[in-house]
Amino acid sequence: IIPCSVMLDGEYGQSDICIGVPTIIGKNGWKKIMDLNLNDKELVSFKKSAAAVRTMNEALSEILK
Repeated sequence: IIPCSVMLDGEYGQSDICIGVPTIIGKNGWKKIMDLNLNDKELVSFKKSAAAVRTMNEALSEILK
C-alpha cells in the first residue's frame, strides 16, 4: 500500500478528481483504493485538499485554452 494519485469515483466522497490516496499497487498498476475511515477533522482536511486540486485544475484549464 502506497499513496498514489488516482481518479476517484465516490471514494472519500469525491468523484472525477485525481488525488493522492492509499492504494494497493500490483504489477499492472493500481488494484484497489483503500477506503480508510477518516475522522471528522481528517475528512474536513481531505475535502479542503480536493477543493484546492479542483481550483488548480480550473486555473490550468483556463491557461491552456
